[in-house]
Amino acid sequence: MKLKTIAIGVSLSVVAMGVSAGNDAVNSGEYIAFFDHTLPIEERLDDISARLTDKEKGHMITLWNEGVPRYGLKSFMPGEALHGLAAPRKNAATVFPQSIGLAATWQPEALKRMGDAVSDEARAQYHNGPVIKDGKRGPLTFWSPVINIARDPRWGRTQEAYGEDPLLNGVMASAYVKGLQGDHPKYLKTAAGAKHFVANNEEHNRFNGNANISEKQLREYYFPAYKQVVEEANAQIVMTAYNKLNNEPAVTNTWLVRDVLRGEWGFDGFVLGDYGSVLMTTKGWGERSFHGHDIYDNYVDATAAVLNAETLDFDNTRLFRQEAMTAIAQNKTTSAQLDRAFRNTMRVGLRLGMFDPEELSPWKDIPFETMTTFKPLALELAEKSMVLLQNEPVNSQPVLPIDKSTVKSVAVIGPNANVLNFGTYSGTAKDPITPLQGIRDYLGDDIDVIYVPWTQNQGELNPIPLESITLLDNQGLGVWTADYYTNRNGSGKPVANNTVGNIDFDFGNKPPHKDLGNEHFAVKYTTTIVPPQSGLYTLGVESQGYEMVFDIDGSTILRDHGNNSEPLRTTAELELDSQKTYTFTVLAMEKRGSSERSVKFGWELPSEDSIYEGAELEAAKKADVVIAVMGLSTEYERESIDRTSEGLPSEQIDLLRSIIKVNPKTAVVLQSGSSIESPWLKSNVPAILQSWYPGEQGGAAIANTLFGDNNPGGKLPLTFVKSWSDLPAFNDYDISKGRTYLYFDKEPLWAFGHGLSYTQFALSDMKIKSSKVAKDGHIDVTVTVENTGKKAGDEVVQVYITDMFERSEKPKQRLKAFERVSLEAGESKQVNLSIDVSDLAYWDEKTKGWMLGDKYEIRVGNASDNILLTDTINVE
Repeated sequence: MKLKTIAIGVSLSVVAMGVSAGNDAVNSGEYIAFFDHTLPIEERLDDISARLTDKEKGHMITLWNEGVPRYGLKSFMPGEALHGLAAPRKNAATVFPQSIGLAATWQPEALKRMGDAVSDEARAQYHNGPVIKDGKRGPLTFWSPVINIARDPRWGRTQEAYGEDPLLNGVMASAYVKGLQGDHPKYLKTAAGAKHFVANNEEHNRFNGNANISEKQLREYYFPAYKQVVEEANAQIVMTAYNKLNNEPAVTNTWLVRDVLRGEWGFDGFVLGDYGSVLMTTKGWGERSFHGHDIYDNYVDATAAVLNAETLDFDNTRLFRQEAMTAIAQNKTTSAQLDRAFRNTMRVGLRLGMFDPEELSPWKDIPFETMTTFKPLALELAEKSMVLLQNEPVNSQPVLPIDKSTVKSVAVIGPNANVLNFGTYSGTAKDPITPLQGIRDYLGDDIDVIYVPWTQNQGELNPIPLESITLLDNQGLGVWTADYYTNRNGSGKPVANNTVGNIDFDFGNKPPHKDLGNEHFAVKYTTTIVPPQSGLYTLGVESQGYEMVFDIDGSTILRDHGNNSEPLRTTAELELDSQKTYTFTVLAMEKRGSSERSVKFGWELPSEDSIYEGAELEAAKKADVVIAVMGLSTEYERESIDRTSEGLPSEQIDLLRSIIKVNPKTAVVLQSGSSIESPWLKSNVPAILQSWYPGEQGGAAIANTLFGDNNPGGKLPLTFVKSWSDLPAFNDYDISKGRTYLYFDKEPLWAFGHGLSYTQFALSDMKIKSSKVAKDGHIDVTVTVENTGKKAGDEVVQVYITDMFERSEKPKQRLKAFERVSLEAGESKQVNLSIDVSDLAYWDEKTKGWMLGDKYEIRVGNASDNILLTDTINVE
């Protein structure tokens, strides 16, 4: 055979690649084409596909399994890298600003550099880090970035997105993916995953929601960022969503995945479902508090469905290594469908070089010490993400920047002053800088910094998020075990048991399980967790009709004797360490005489506590200037938690009302992952800086911006509305009803693209190369930008287009090009921007294709509500 003529040296390199000793198929000296890195990838896949059994293929395309020992194949390790390397958390890594803040930079080049830094850390860990499990040191495949478009500020994961505009979303995400995956001619540096495909914008019903969206709006608004990331940035992984799209779960939506993603866009990487999403299509999940789609009778049928639909290639539970075998044996699916999924997944592994000799990796020598070394870049991105929302004068002078030479004392207050909110899916930072520390470091010992810790009001008990639970069920899903007893103290052997997603049940007048009577019973819930951050947690139970006991690692933390007339809450505070694993046990004991039974367990994340209640006013009176660090945190917005109230929490507004009265020279720094809807704030606070969740260097970036070393140049990537009452219903995905700057018909609080500076800019001399363009041509726009102020700064030139013809669902304008420009005081530059005419097209419902109009207005400004220059072009 031809393959036998390959040189012996290749065969030796196969054995030397790191295959475990004792694997007969390898150590026999047999030539294995799969391990021959000189062959085309498809030939290598042909070889390994013919060698492996169905069961072995299933093991290779599910998480945390043994792989295929007889060939030394280790399975894929999952990872997150939303805004820095976040897996595993025990290895410190650079934490960059959260995605929404990165979008506010409007500088894709900087995101590409960030992606390169994150992938440097990933390779350093993969090649030279400590072993985590089963010989693995860290992942090369990442379920990042999130590019669900931020259509509504109530969505709890807005912070993970790149804003409300399709172009900005696609350009920024693509830049990050390019940085993550690298530009090596043969090997991927890492494999990036775009999620959650598609229309995954509600957390309160994310397991069973249904997004009804026309094909027109999918094509024009919801799809473009995914399409760009796949076609332009060559993303290797796509994760489908939990929700249905037009009554079909995304995880089984053949049109979505097979026809559009693979067929139209040419995607040839692997597709996986969101964590446990296949399980959520089966019946009976309401009993586990997950409330899925209730379509398939069992896991075998659900597994067969996703394989037959050709939607999933990789499973994040165990279905492909267990239920898939049963489905094949029962002729509900075929080995060929499993092989298709296997090949799609392994193709990405080969592109990563996972099965080649390690010495061939271009990144094998990046030392583990590289981790955490990108602090300068983290600071740069944090500074670029700062958006100056407002800067009104007090006594004829703007509050910001604060002139260090004119102040003797600064008061620092607010719930976020001495904490650093990273946002969701964050890694473990080394020596992060809080706003308070950043201000103290900047001012030194010469200026008095008066800090008043925040007094925390009792908030909501939030459920333990899935990502913090380490007790996994037999499908690999984070759960609590529930043991049911026919005695009130939970002793002896349980009569039944199952698992639940979280503890939040209202049983009415029924017992919690069919095997229990209405009296003499108890339920014991148990899980293991790793806290998302270290600090003082408030842990609590809220129940009616039960006596409750809560233990950690066998020690009782709290107990209450219950109440039969209404729910009773009992809480306790406890320091938890993010580097430790804890066993939580919640025992609910039936209380006689209650006609209603409910039980809820949760926590409040760490926050400042203080005995200095009311001291903020005294500090404000004494200080020359007040810095109030306000906003939200993951208590209010995150995965599984949508926002439930608009604007700032009421206690923050109440404090600011008092502070402004005693010291109007007040600057508010907002930390949040979404918009802050507060007309009062805009009308009463002179200076407002939006800092998002700014990453590990956030405190330094905030200080540098407040005191003028950094001139803020960020722009809003989403509209700040005055009130949620100005928006359509949360579950209405039709953006043409008045959602985003494209269709919003009310006055915004601050518009998409808004952002002020400490200097002034002028846009002038707009030129379009030709007023008539061909359908396959491009539009060249030039404009002069001048810094007319006295301080160096950045401006973002934004080019919008408006359709000058009638068509259905016509937006007011669409962003089509942008560029961030740095200018010294008095300097001017000519900015050249190009737009492909094809990018002006709209989706026609009748022809089911893209159509171009004949006339467009080109609009240039520095915000969507501040258009300064216009001209028209004709398409011929």
